Amino acid sequence: PAPAPRRPSRPLLPASIPVVMRVVSVISGCAFLASVALVCVHNAGQRNQIPARLGRGLARSANTKTALSQFRGLRNAAKIPTTTDSRPLCRRTHSTLSPAMPEPKPVELAPCPFTVWGEKDIDIDAIQRDTTPLPEFPLEISSEAAGPDIDSERAFFQQNKEDILDKLTKHGAVVLRDFKITKTPQGFRDMWENGLQLSPCQDPLQSVAARTTVSQKDGVFEAVNKPSLNKYFVGMHNEMVGTRTPRKAAFVCFKPAEKGGEFLILNGQQMLRDLKPEFLKKLYNDDMRYAVAQFPMGFLQDKPEFLTNLLKPVIKSVLDVAIKGKVDFYTESVWDTYTNNGDLVLQVRAAPNPPVLRHPETGEPVWFANIHSHSAKLRDMRAKIYSDGDEGRDKTTGSSKINLTDVFFGDGTPISEEDLKHVAEVTMKNVQFIKLNQGDVVLIDNYKAQHGRNVFEGTRKNAVTWFE
Repeated sequence: PAPAPRRPSRPLLPASIPVVMRVVSVISGCAFLASVALVCVHNAGQRNQIPARLGRGLARSANTKTALSQFRGLRNAAKIPTTTDSRPLCRRTHSTLSPAMPEPKPVELAPCPFTVWGEKDIDIDAIQRDTTPLPEFPLEISSEAAGPDIDSERAFFQQNKEDILDKLTKHGAVVLRDFKITKTPQGFRDMWENGLQLSPCQDPLQSVAARTTVSQKDGVFEAVNKPSLNKYFVGMHNEMVGTRTPRKAAFVCFKPAEKGGEFLILNGQQMLRDLKPEFLKKLYNDDMRYAVAQFPMGFLQDKPEFLTNLLKPVIKSVLDVAIKGKVDFYTESVWDTYTNNGDLVLQVRAAPNPPVLRHPETGEPVWFANIHSHSAKLRDMRAKIYSDGDEGRDKTTGSSKINLTDVFFGDGTPISEEDLKHVAEVTMKNVQFIKLNQGDVVLIDNYKAQHGRNVFEGTRKNAVTWFE
């Protein structure tokens, strides 16, 4: 039998829609051609280097040929050179630090080194019995030892490179006072690159959040200057994210705050001698674990239990996938109500690690525990002391909203409030508040010394470069 005639298919769109689409296509095509024309005009202007004022005058001219003739006449009269490429005629000037030196190429940052955890073979009792005097902390070097100008300062760093770096390893921190060369990002780079010949590395925060740069081409990063965080007391810590730890750092002041904002340093070896032996041994034997971020989930607490039990695994799985695609170290998400006084959060925790390490170069035991900076309870206590209870975190944006930390023993159990207060007392007893002026630099051995920042008022411009 002959096949039945096909039934006409129902149109997917009303008859008027194709007409509208054609009109939209025509308009889009015209817009595209117009944008191409604008780009061509812009490139032509770049090739001929038409000055802005002449360009505006030509645009107002009704006769294009007359206008171009006028421009050529003015150009020839003024002897304005032309170029056939897109390079600007106005050459960038060389650095004012050294007129004879061409401007350096953008710095190349090596990957931040992995943390050197070493063997877990440290005798805590032996550390605390040791009464050998520790080296002066920090050691200060004045510009008076260098000479009266930038050239003599550059020569000073080049000639004394080995001595300065040996002192940094021995003392843990070296403060460079009143140097002229380090008052700008370019001069600061000149000091560590051509003088001390240090090898810069990426910010360890790179895998978590992008830190603002003061000068990207010079590898200079901002050091917590946000006005929204001026009431936030940055607790004492070694710079370490996940499994990445820079060996050294250079913190520089380009402008001190009108009030406060001191750079804080702490001798980690002194911490090991002053902490209670029973607490230190328990922490070392059990390891410690950081919560590196948390996501508020309080909206689940007022939902029916069956719905909460249904949603929790889904939310946790989605977050685990998202975090694994963002960071380069092991994490585990954990439901928690301890950190936020009963409010439910999904907390991201890193792998357990020891609080005491051996220095990668000297083998000396060093305090490598960011309890003071990462503990949520200690953070709240500092807010009451330094910020009247308001650190201004409600004004922050981006990653600062979720990068709320906490710290636990390695098995996830909380560290008692008594022990946390003990850590805070020993820490603040040994912290030194270093007032920096423009050009002052603090070199830090990131394994031996911890750093932080006081609250401040006004505008503060401090920066940092990290090193392998």
